[in-house]
Amino acid sequence: MKKIAIICLAAASLITACDTNDDIDRSIWISDSDDYNLPEYSEWGYNTFGAKMGRNYFVSCWHEIPCALEWHGDNSTLELTMNGRESSYYGDDMSLTIIFPCDSVIDSNRKLYLLDGKTIDLTDPAVKVIVGHDNRESEQVELIEDIRGGELYFKHVQLLYIDDKFTEAIISGTFDIRYKDGAGQKCTITNGRFDLGITDDLFW
Repeated sequence: MKKIAIICLAAASLITACDTNDDIDRSIWISDSDDYNLPEYSEWGYNTFGAKMGRNYFVSCWHEIPCALEWHGDNSTLELTMNGRESSYYGDDMSLTIIFPCDSVIDSNRKLYLLDGKTIDLTDPAVKVIVGHDNRESEQVELIEDIRGGELYFKHVQLLYIDDKFTEAIISGTFDIRYKDGAGQKCTITNGRFDLGITDDLFW
């Protein structure tokens, strides 16, 4: 009965979101049963992500488009940026950018299916991880150079068609990272999960 209620709630939210035709409004947050501060892992294109960050959280939020992807043809890398906050309601705005090499050309969202099942080792020297913080008074962007462990896992990638017309690519998976920041502070981002609908306007 509980599952039926959740499905009905999600469907109602999706219908309302489609009426507004707004990418931000199409985010659907369903809390994880073990930790309500995180969204549950899903593969429906809910446009949410979340992770534990020490004792805090890094999560998608209503006022930020949750992600963007950019293909760099000059060095065959793909750049994934997740935009959110250090919590749902307070804290700094935050972004996590991961730039990683690809063995295939992924120059449109229609080709994201090539990432299905791929794991990116974040300790690979060819991978770049950038963390940004914006507390409204100042903005800090840091290239993380001391990564001790972590991975980005594209568990499932699917292409969504409506009436035989391509609509978006849905990328779902998990991420975690252990690193030291520029001040030598030990930082962790763990239990991360994402479920993102990549429309044409979110791929560059």
